[in-house]
Amino acid sequence: MKHPLSKKVYHILAKPEDIAPRIVAMGDPGRVEKATCLLEEPRVVNRHRGYLVVTGKYEDTPVTLATHGIGAPSAAIVFEELAMLGAKLIIRAGTCGALDPNAEVGTIVLIEAAAYERGGTMGMYFGDTSFPASATPEVVEALEDSLKSMRLRYMRGVTLSHDAFHKVEENAERWAKMGVTILEMEAAILYGLGRLRGFKTGGLALVVDNMVHGTELEEGREELELKMVEAALRAAVRTEV
Repeated sequence: MKHPLSKKVYHILAKPEDIAPRIVAMGDPGRVEKATCLLEEPRVVNRHRGYLVVTGKYEDTPVTLATHGIGAPSAAIVFEELAMLGAKLIIRAGTCGALDPNAEVGTIVLIEAAAYERGGTMGMYFGDTSFPASATPEVVEALEDSLKSMRLRYMRGVTLSHDAFHKVEENAERWAKMGVTILEMEAAILYGLGRLRGFKTGGLALVVDNMVHGTELEEGREELELKMVEAALRAAVRTEV
């Protein structure tokens, strides 16, 4: 599906042939840089505005690793422009805080759907509509297969994608009562734009702190982040686009 506003990209200064149809995206450019070790023949196709984007192959299939920055406004720019450049599947591999006591630090949450507060970036796209921001079912299945095959500790869950990192404690109890598993900032806009623009979506998030227990992930975080990205890559190349 051609993006309806596909006239010009302003931030991902790559050509369509530089971007693979399958994308694994993450907020931190440092994580993208470390994850290039998972690719065959990696090449940097964008550094503009700090959005590091690297394209290579995984299991002989072209894939792109992309930085989306922090929060929905930044992520929306990147997801929109990747779609303009030909992305057919975007899987986010991020980190999160947990509201569920069963989501211990070091657990990877397979994000089935994302709740969000009205307004903000989601409001700009969907107005006052309570839009159902959910992942593509076959991507969820592929991600679960990857997590199982790699024997990674995971659970399925629902996220609350919020817009204010340093204000979550004031709302955490209310969100937990709604059945929210984790908190992060970008899944809702990814899933919403996937539905709006016609690309498949999925998401994983590593629990780095649990707000119920007051625990934080200290040892082995980088190793787990890399394994999570690899699980996303495995799912990406096994999903039809």
